Amino acid sequence: MKKIIVLLALCGSAHAEFADGNKLLSDMTGDSIDRMHALGYVTGVFDAGRSIVHCPPSNVTAGQINDMVKNYLSNVPADRHLTGDTIIFKVLKATWPCAKRGSSL
Repeated sequence: MKKIIVLLALCGSAHAEFADGNKLLSDMTGDSIDRMHALGYVTGVFDAGRSIVHCPPSNVTAGQINDMVKNYLSNVPADRHLTGDTIIFKVLKATWPCAKRGSSL
């Protein structure tokens, strides 16, 4: 029962929006709850853009995606003013672009 209460409390306090890359990086390097929220956000954006914005291999992991985004935010501070989803899509599209439609590739 305690696990259910804790889970409900976490879900109730979760926020689905990261205003910008500064907030996302802060959560990615914060306490365990902040890191969990950031990982959930990153994987949600990843899933939303799969096969539309980016075309990753089938064996990519959530940890790998999270590390890629965190690395980008750490190394490109000039883009941290962008929204969280914009940054995530930018990283994923650059890494795993989809073939152009109508292409024979």
